[in-house]
Amino acid sequence: MNGLFEILSNKEWMIQQEFLHSILPTLQYNITNHASLGIEREKKSPMAIGQQGQDFIREYQVTQDGNVLPAFDAWGEGDVLGKMKEPFVNVMPVDGPITRNGGACSYGSRDIRDWMMKAADNKFCQGHVLHINTPGGSAWAKNDFQQGIDYAHSKGQRVIAFIDGLCASAGMYLASLCDEVYVMNLKDQLGCVGVMAAFFTMKNGDKNEFTGETYREYYDPESVDKNKEMRDIAEDEDATLLIEELKTLGKEFRADMKAAFPNAKDEHLKGKVFDAKDVMGILCDGEMMLGDVISRVFNLANGTEQPIARTAGRKIAKRQQPAGRGTSAGQQASVGNGASASVRMTAAQAKENVLSPTNNSINMKENYPAVFALLGVEEMQLSEEGTFFNKDLLATLNSAIEAKNKETADAKALAEQLTSEKNELTAQIETLNADHQKAIDDLKAEHAQAVETLNADHQKAIDDLKAEHATAIEEKDNQISALEQEKADLTAAATTKDEEIATLKADAEGKASQIEQLQADVDGARASLTTAEGTIAERDQTISDLNAQIAELQHDPGQGAQAGAAPQNNGGGADAPQVVVNQYVYDPSLSYKENRELEKKWNEEHKK
Repeated sequence: MNGLFEILSNKEWMIQQEFLHSILPTLQYNITNHASLGIEREKKSPMAIGQQGQDFIREYQVTQDGNVLPAFDAWGEGDVLGKMKEPFVNVMPVDGPITRNGGACSYGSRDIRDWMMKAADNKFCQGHVLHINTPGGSAWAKNDFQQGIDYAHSKGQRVIAFIDGLCASAGMYLASLCDEVYVMNLKDQLGCVGVMAAFFTMKNGDKNEFTGETYREYYDPESVDKNKEMRDIAEDEDATLLIEELKTLGKEFRADMKAAFPNAKDEHLKGKVFDAKDVMGILCDGEMMLGDVISRVFNLANGTEQPIARTAGRKIAKRQQPAGRGTSAGQQASVGNGASASVRMTAAQAKENVLSPTNNSINMKENYPAVFALLGVEEMQLSEEGTFFNKDLLATLNSAIEAKNKETADAKALAEQLTSEKNELTAQIETLNADHQKAIDDLKAEHAQAVETLNADHQKAIDDLKAEHATAIEEKDNQISALEQEKADLTAAATTKDEEIATLKADAEGKASQIEQLQADVDGARASLTTAEGTIAERDQTISDLNAQIAELQHDPGQGAQAGAAPQNNGGGADAPQVVVNQYVYDPSLSYKENRELEKKWNEEHKK
C-alpha cells in the first residue's frame, strides 16, 4: 500500500509517460471499485559478490572455517554483511518504477540507500554496482540515491551503474550520480531527461458517477496557499504555479546531468530516449557484461585500473584497506613463481591467509595489496616448509623501501621548510591582525557617530510624520462627517422614492384593471361586429335575390312593361299599385358587357 499511496499522492515525476498513462487509470479504477492490485512477482535481491581470482566471480562467501554463506536473498536478516570475511562488491537491483517506499516489483530508494550505507560500513566492501532497468519514477528518490552514493564515496568506494534494458528519467538521474555507466547491450535505452506532473483532480462539488458520492473541500480562511497549484488546475485549469515548480526542478535536473556528462548537448537533455549505441561516450561509458563491471570495481579498489577521465576528479575519500595479518621473525613461508627462501612464517600461520580450504596459496592482491603493488606477485604458494622470497624479490622490496625512505626524508625536509614559511606567515598574520583591529576600531567610532546622526534625523522625521498624520486624521474625520450627512440625505431621498414607487405601483394596478375592462369591452364589440357582419351578409344576399327577381320581372312580357310604355293595370283594379319602369331593362339577347354599356347610356340620358 505504501507504493500505491506514493503513486497517487506524488505529483512530480521523472518517468516515462507510458508507465503513468497505464498505471494511474488502473489504480483509480481499482480504488473506485474497491479492488486490490496484486502482482505475483519476486523482487530481485541485492547480492554480495566475491572474487577468488581475476577471472572467477562468485555470488557467495566461503569463510575461512569452511562455512558457505548464500547470496543476499535475505539481506538485512541474519546480519549477512557482518559475516563477510573477504573482499566483495555490493550489487543492488533498481528494477521497475522508482518510488521511495518500493512496491510489488521493486525496492524503494530508501531501501537502496540503507543497503548501500550498511555495505559501505563493512571494511571488506570494495565498491558498489547498481543493476538498473527502470522507466524512472519519483523525483524525490534522487535525494536518497545521492545520500547513499555520497556515503560510499566517504568510505573511499566507487559506485558503477550497469544498465540492462532501460534507464530513463529518474533512472538516468541515478546513473549520473554514479562514477561510471556501462550498458549490457547497444540496444539498451537511455535518456528521457525531464520532469512531468501527473495526477487526478476533483473540484469542490464534483460527483462520483460510480458511487454517487459528492466530493467536498473546505479550508481555513487563512490557508489561501494550501493546495493552491491543484485548486487552480481543478477550478480554473490554471497550471501556472505547477509549471513553475516543474521548471525549477527540470533546470536542476539538466544542470546535474550536464555536470556529470560534459559531452552531452542540449538535444540529449530535452526528454528524448536514445539507443545506447547513439550516446556512447555521451550518456554511457562503454559496453560490458555484469562480470566485467564487477571485476572493474575490484581493480579500481586495488589500484590496478584507473577511473575514467569523466569522473576521475570526483571527491572520493582514500580507501582504508582491511588490516592484514602480520609476520614475525622465525616464521616460515614459500612464494610461487620460482622463489627461494628468505623471509619465513610457519605453515599454520600461512594457512590462516588462504582464501579457500581446498587451495594452498595466498592471494597477495587481496590480502596484501601494498606488497602486491611493490612486487607484482599475485599468489604465494604454501609448501610444507612455508613460503619464502627470492633474491630478485628482496632487491625489489629493498629498492621500494629505499624509495619510501627517500620520500620520507624529502617529506621531512619539505615539512621543515613549510614550518619556517608557516612561522613567517604567522608573523605577517599577527601584523595584519593588528592593522585589522585598528581599522575595526576606527570603523566602530565612525559607525557610532553615523548612528547618532541617523537617530537624530530619524527622530525629527518621526515628529514631522506624526504632525502630518494628525492633520491627515483631522481631514479624514471631516470627510467622514460629510459622507455620513450625505448618507443620511440619500437615505431620506431613498425613503421618498420608495413611497413614490408604492404610489406608482397602486396606480399601475388600477390602470391594469381598467385595461382588463377595456379589453372585455373590445371583445364584446368585436362579437357584436361579427354578428352585424353576418346580418349584413344576409341582407346583401336578400338584395341580390331581389335584384334577380326584378330582372326576371323586367324581362317577362306577361309581368313587366316595356321600356317607355305607359303604366298599365295589372288586374288589381283601380286601387292596385302601378309598376313604373324607371331603369334600364336588360336585354337577354345581349351580353352582360353590352347590357352594362347600354345601362350606362340610358342612365345618362334619363338624368338629362
